[in-house]
Amino acid sequence: MFPTDGAFRDLVRSLTGKNLGSEQVVFKAVAGLGIPTVEKVLLYHVVPGATITAKQASRSNGVWLTTAEGARIKVRVVGGRIFLQDKDPNARNPRVIATDINKGNRQIAHAIDRVLRPVDLPPLVHR
Repeated sequence: MFPTDGAFRDLVRSLTGKNLGSEQVVFKAVAGLGIPTVEKVLLYHVVPGATITAKQASRSNGVWLTTAEGARIKVRVVGGRIFLQDKDPNARNPRVIATDINKGNRQIAHAIDRVLRPVDLPPLVHR
């Protein structure tokens, strides 16, 4: 699963309370979380060894997936839409918005509209 650029903008807005326009400013704000946290967040988006198609995911309501970060995320299917439940209780859960990217490769990617959060992330001080 990979978050869209808009997902990272939403993440920064939720952590800073500010709308940041340029990718460069958003990237700098995300980097402000610190390398260990950014690494943890990125690994939380990878399910190693899994090749899950959209068709399989749509029949996986309630399934838990173990991420490369070591934590688990829950798949929820509501009205045909696929959501991923993360560990941050204060944030909206991501929804799959594009499926089966790179289908035919060893791994299949799916785009999500929010960044999965492995922990309740603290607010950022934007400079």
